[in-house]
Amino acid sequence: MLAIAVIPFPEIVPAALPMLIVATGARWARGRSWAEVVRGGGFPAVVGALAGALALALAVVVGSQGMSALSQRSIEWSEHPIVRGNLGLVVIVGVYVAVTALAAELALRGWIVERMLELSPGSPILPVFVGSLAEAATTPGDVTTRLGAGLFGAGLGWLYVKSGRSVVAPICARVSFQSGAVVLEALRLVG
Repeated sequence: MLAIAVIPFPEIVPAALPMLIVATGARWARGRSWAEVVRGGGFPAVVGALAGALALALAVVVGSQGMSALSQRSIEWSEHPIVRGNLGLVVIVGVYVAVTALAAELALRGWIVERMLELSPGSPILPVFVGSLAEAATTPGDVTTRLGAGLFGAGLGWLYVKSGRSVVAPICARVSFQSGAVVLEALRLVG
């Protein structure tokens, strides 16, 4: 599964999409469906969206400053530079971000973390940790980017576990975080 992270796909194809294909095949082969992990409702969605917005605020205010100090260089937020100063493209990029978020959460939390929880009953620490490692491994960028992605993945893993093993809250958190980052980039508040 993580070998997908090193396959040289075109930049427009995020690793989450091939991972979702592999995860869907693996779940299907075991007689499982995505309906088992896509459940919940409005409350987990709202909690996830708020958690994503809070994570973005912390990343911009605290994380960027701390990582800049540690790495002695500025943090690059430009994941989608096409939106810089172009609010018209925010909606198009927002749809791309939402689809990628759905694929990533189904593959990382709904499959990897879920499978780890099935294989190692008890404490969810190891499954959440493995999910955060997978998040870091499949995120393009330098060490600071991957460190941030791993930390974010750990938070999404805990959201997954605490919401009754449902991907609704982590999906909403990821969409909120990444869409917020796109808007901040479009407004040229981060770069």
